[in-house]
Amino acid sequence: MVADVPVVMIMKEPIIVGGNISVYDVAKLMVKENVPCVLVVYEKNRDKIGVAKDEDIVKKVIFKKIPLDKVKVEEIVSEDILKVPPDKTITEVLNLMKKTGKKEVFIVDEGKIIGMITIDEIINISPELLDTLKSLVDYLLKIIDEVLEEDKK
Repeated sequence: MVADVPVVMIMKEPIIVGGNISVYDVAKLMVKENVPCVLVVYEKNRDKIGVAKDEDIVKKVIFKKIPLDKVKVEEIVSEDILKVPPDKTITEVLNLMKKTGKKEVFIVDEGKIIGMITIDEIINISPELLDTLKSLVDYLLKIIDEVLEEDKK
Protein backbone atom coordinates (compact mmCIF):
# COMPACT_ATOMS: atom_id res chain seq x y z
CA MET A 1 0.00 0.00 0.00
CA VAL A 2 1.26 3.47 -0.92
CA ALA A 3 0.67 4.96 2.52
CA ASP A 4 3.00 2.34 4.05
CA VAL A 5 5.95 4.51 3.05
CA PRO A 6 7.93 5.56 6.14
CA VAL A 7 7.65 9.26 6.85
CA VAL A 8 11.45 9.49 6.93
CA MET A 9 11.38 9.10 3.14
CA ILE A 10 9.50 12.38 2.66
CA MET A 11 10.66 14.46 5.62
CA LYS A 12 12.69 17.62 5.26
CA GLU A 13 15.18 19.28 7.55
CA PRO A 14 13.54 21.57 10.12
CA ILE A 15 14.51 25.22 10.35
CA ILE A 16 15.85 26.04 13.81
CA VAL A 17 16.06 29.54 15.27
CA GLY A 18 17.17 31.03 18.58
CA GLY A 19 14.45 32.18 20.94
CA ASN A 20 15.76 35.73 21.21
CA ILE A 21 15.07 36.76 17.61
CA SER A 22 12.02 38.82 16.80
CA VAL A 23 8.76 37.41 15.52
CA TYR A 24 9.23 39.75 12.56
CA ASP A 25 12.52 38.06 11.60
CA VAL A 26 10.98 34.62 12.04
CA ALA A 27 8.01 35.59 9.87
CA LYS A 28 10.38 36.81 7.13
CA LEU A 29 12.33 33.54 7.34
CA MET A 30 9.16 31.47 7.18
CA VAL A 31 8.02 33.32 4.06
CA LYS A 32 11.47 33.05 2.45
CA GLU A 33 11.71 29.31 3.15
CA ASN A 34 8.01 28.71 2.47
CA VAL A 35 7.46 26.88 5.78
CA PRO A 36 4.54 27.15 8.22
CA CYS A 37 6.69 26.65 11.34
CA VAL A 38 10.17 26.71 12.83
CA LEU A 39 11.77 25.02 15.80
CA VAL A 40 12.79 27.46 18.52
CA VAL A 41 15.63 26.92 20.99
CA TYR A 42 15.07 28.95 24.16
CA GLU A 43 17.70 31.57 24.95
CA LYS A 44 18.07 30.86 28.68
CA ASN A 45 17.56 27.08 28.57
CA ARG A 46 19.23 25.71 25.42
CA ASP A 47 17.86 22.20 26.11
CA LYS A 48 14.29 23.45 25.83
CA ILE A 49 12.62 23.71 22.43
CA GLY A 50 9.28 24.80 21.10
CA VAL A 51 7.63 25.33 17.76
CA ALA A 52 6.54 28.69 16.37
CA LYS A 53 3.80 28.42 13.76
CA ASP A 54 2.36 30.93 11.34
CA GLU A 55 -0.95 30.69 13.19
CA ASP A 56 0.84 31.56 16.47
CA ILE A 57 2.13 34.74 14.89
CA VAL A 58 -1.36 35.68 13.71
CA LYS A 59 -3.22 34.77 16.93
CA LYS A 60 -0.66 35.84 19.53
CA VAL A 61 0.84 38.92 17.92
CA ILE A 62 -0.98 40.31 14.87
CA PHE A 63 -4.52 40.01 16.27
CA LYS A 64 -3.34 41.72 19.46
CA LYS A 65 -1.83 44.52 17.35
CA ILE A 66 1.61 44.02 18.88
CA PRO A 67 4.47 45.12 16.62
CA LEU A 68 6.19 41.99 15.28
CA ASP A 69 9.63 43.41 15.95
CA LYS A 70 8.84 43.93 19.66
CA VAL A 71 8.17 40.27 20.51
CA LYS A 72 10.78 37.54 20.88
CA VAL A 73 9.79 34.34 19.14
CA GLU A 74 10.22 32.28 22.33
CA GLU A 75 7.34 34.26 23.83
CA ILE A 76 4.83 32.76 21.38
CA VAL A 77 6.00 29.16 20.95
CA SER A 78 4.13 26.01 21.76
CA GLU A 79 6.08 23.39 23.66
CA ASP A 80 3.59 20.68 22.73
CA ILE A 81 5.44 19.11 19.81
CA LEU A 82 4.25 15.97 18.06
CA LYS A 83 7.25 13.65 17.64
CA VAL A 84 7.44 10.30 15.88
CA PRO A 85 10.19 7.79 15.11
CA PRO A 86 11.50 7.60 11.52
CA ASP A 87 9.80 4.28 10.79
CA LYS A 88 6.24 5.59 11.25
CA THR A 89 4.27 5.36 8.04
CA ILE A 90 2.47 8.20 6.34
CA THR A 91 -0.86 6.63 7.34
CA GLU A 92 0.19 6.41 10.99
CA VAL A 93 1.39 10.00 10.98
CA LEU A 94 -1.83 11.22 9.33
CA ASN A 95 -3.85 9.39 12.00
CA LEU A 96 -1.77 11.00 14.76
CA MET A 97 -2.21 14.42 13.17
CA LYS A 98 -5.95 13.92 13.00
CA LYS A 99 -6.12 12.70 16.61
CA THR A 100 -3.97 15.53 18.02
CA GLY A 101 -5.01 18.34 15.68
CA LYS A 102 -1.35 19.02 14.84
CA LYS A 103 -0.42 20.17 11.36
CA GLU A 104 3.27 19.38 11.71
CA VAL A 105 5.22 16.37 12.96
CA PHE A 106 8.85 16.17 13.95
CA ILE A 107 10.80 13.00 13.26
CA VAL A 108 13.04 11.95 16.17
CA ASP A 109 15.83 9.39 16.03
CA GLU A 110 17.88 8.53 19.12
CA GLY A 111 16.43 11.52 20.98
CA LYS A 112 17.34 14.02 18.27
CA ILE A 113 14.99 15.81 15.87
CA ILE A 114 16.17 14.83 12.39
CA GLY A 115 13.30 16.06 10.26
CA MET A 116 9.79 17.37 9.94
CA ILE A 117 6.73 16.95 7.78
CA THR A 118 3.61 19.07 7.52
CA ILE A 119 0.08 18.12 6.53
CA ASP A 120 0.39 20.30 3.42
CA GLU A 121 3.50 18.42 2.30
CA ILE A 122 1.77 15.07 2.73
CA ILE A 123 -1.25 16.27 0.76
CA ASN A 124 0.97 17.60 -2.05
CA ILE A 125 2.93 14.38 -2.58
CA SER A 126 2.03 12.84 -5.89
CA PRO A 127 0.79 9.24 -5.90
CA GLU A 128 3.46 8.37 -8.48
CA LEU A 129 6.22 9.49 -6.12
CA LEU A 130 4.73 7.47 -3.29
CA ASP A 131 4.54 4.38 -5.49
CA THR A 132 8.21 4.83 -6.39
CA LEU A 133 9.20 5.29 -2.76
CA LYS A 134 7.18 2.23 -1.74
CA SER A 135 8.94 0.15 -4.39
CA LEU A 136 12.30 1.40 -3.12
CA VAL A 137 11.42 0.58 0.48
CA ASP A 138 10.24 -2.89 -0.49
CA TYR A 139 13.45 -3.49 -2.46
CA LEU A 140 15.64 -2.34 0.44
CA LEU A 141 13.74 -4.54 2.88
CA LYS A 142 14.23 -7.50 0.55
CA ILE A 143 17.98 -6.87 0.44
CA ILE A 144 18.13 -6.57 4.23
CA ASP A 145 16.27 -9.87 4.59
CA GLU A 146 18.67 -11.55 2.16
CA VAL A 147 21.71 -10.22 4.03
CA LEU A 148 20.29 -11.40 7.35
CA GLU A 149 19.62 -14.84 5.87
CA GLU A 150 23.22 -15.01 4.59
CA ASP A 151 24.50 -14.09 8.07
CA LYS A 152 22.53 -16.98 9.61
CA LYS A 153 24.28 -19.53 7.38
